[in-house]
Amino acid sequence: MNENKRVGVILSTIAGAAIMLAATGAPAQENELGWSMDSAVKQLDRQGSDLESVLAEVVIEYSGSDESLAPVKSGRIYFNDKGEFRLNASDPSSLVVLLEGRTVHHYNSTLARVDEYSLSKHPARLEPFLPLGFSTTGRDLDRDYLVTFIGEESAGGQRLLGLELTPKSDDLRAVVAKVQIWVDEASWLPARQIITHNAGQDTLTIHYSGLARNLNLNSDLFRDDWPRDTQKVRK
Repeated sequence: MNENKRVGVILSTIAGAAIMLAATGAPAQENELGWSMDSAVKQLDRQGSDLESVLAEVVIEYSGSDESLAPVKSGRIYFNDKGEFRLNASDPSSLVVLLEGRTVHHYNSTLARVDEYSLSKHPARLEPFLPLGFSTTGRDLDRDYLVTFIGEESAGGQRLLGLELTPKSDDLRAVVAKVQIWVDEASWLPARQIITHNAGQDTLTIHYSGLARNLNLNSDLFRDDWPRDTQKVRK
């Protein structure tokens, strides 16, 4: 077989393999990573099945025009198994962001004021997407989102698996274009989230560290309970 013919056979074989791979719906990346979507979902289900609470340190980066979407730049966050969270700022402003039920609270102790955002009136708020990967099971993600691999990386001594979530429903797609979750393969808890607004102008990047799960957290952390002289402003 001459050289040109041998190259042609090789290229034909590669092309054929690519076509077969596409037809089976099995991306080459999954084989390279050693994970299938089924095994990833099962791992997330295992970590979520007995999760009651999570505590973590966070650093938040925001890109966009609405600063109210990210009033806290760093602090400590608490999640419960109901999909609620409390974020206490580490800066001197002592801000608190609380997601309780269908309301987002921004509490400023210096101003003795809490701004309350009803999600029925403000469906485009990004805060409700923070619990993704914590209180949300793999099956929940698979039900509500198209889940795809976006790669693997090493960061800070951790091996991270990247998942990209694309909303399936029109309601969710009206809020976010996608959510990227980089999961620590040791704990199967998020190390980083990137939440992109549907308009593409607002992006939240949340970095998590020092995660501790299933601590005996006081349930009052997740309650709308402020000092008596606090002014409540409903948005």
